[in-house]
Amino acid sequence: MKILVSFSGGKDSQACLIKAVQEYGSDKIEAVFCDTGWEHPDTYKHVTGTCRKMRVKLVILKSRKYTDFVDMAIKRSRFPSSQRRFCTSELKIKPMIDYILSLNESCLIIQGVRAQESEERSKLPYECNYFGEYHERVKKTRKGKKIEVWKQDYRRKDVLKWCAQNDASVSRPVFRWSGQNVIDYILAAGQLPNPLYRKGFSRVGCYPCVMCRRLEVKLISKDEWGARRLMEAEQRMKMETLKGSSFFAPGYIPVRFCKNKIYPTVQEVFDYVNRDDAGMEDMFEPEGGYTCMSLYHGLCE
Repeated sequence: MKILVSFSGGKDSQACLIKAVQEYGSDKIEAVFCDTGWEHPDTYKHVTGTCRKMRVKLVILKSRKYTDFVDMAIKRSRFPSSQRRFCTSELKIKPMIDYILSLNESCLIIQGVRAQESEERSKLPYECNYFGEYHERVKKTRKGKKIEVWKQDYRRKDVLKWCAQNDASVSRPVFRWSGQNVIDYILAAGQLPNPLYRKGFSRVGCYPCVMCRRLEVKLISKDEWGARRLMEAEQRMKMETLKGSSFFAPGYIPVRFCKNKIYPTVQEVFDYVNRDDAGMEDMFEPEGGYTCMSLYHGLCE
């Protein structure tokens, strides 16, 4: 059986990688990194460095359809959003499915998913079948008609053929852990998490993620490389699609600070988050606020 650890470069998947090495041995597992082409250089260094240090084979996957995050957004004429996060499906889930189907043996897929991350994730099972959704039907409305469709249909025939001979089980060993539990576990193992956490970021997969906090956008606005790349992505979108789609969704900042009253431009968001009177409240902010630049104790000491 092939043991695959989904390794994004984030703290949860790093903790899972450590646990997998301790339980199975570094020579028995593979760390699988789905490269979106939209990661911070620190994340790429962290992923390769961690695997090298632990002597774990690193497998890097990329979309067969899109070259990277920006190419995907341009070809779909819009950036992803919190409501339409097709980036995850196109740049991570599908490449992972392609890789699993290329293996002629059963797999155990270890995922760094935690219940505390969101209400939606809290409903996920601790263990499951990776291809379970290929056997579930859901109701959808298309052109005004209610129909039933398969919950997942990407390469459906290939998946069902593969499943007839093999099994793909999913384990989420840190599912019931808190974020602080994860950080403490990594530190206790003599490792450090992705350095972006120490800079104040709560999400390190994609730079920036469409779900990033306004405080994180403020950090990016002061990062010459990150700010330039985000603005260039927006300009490419406008030039190649002739549409004004911004990376940031409507309502990300108050409309009175947006010239077109709909989509705020990257520069408008940067200007807003750096105002002294900017509203920086975050729905994920912990009770009592942040005690230091990092969300987690022990990283800024």
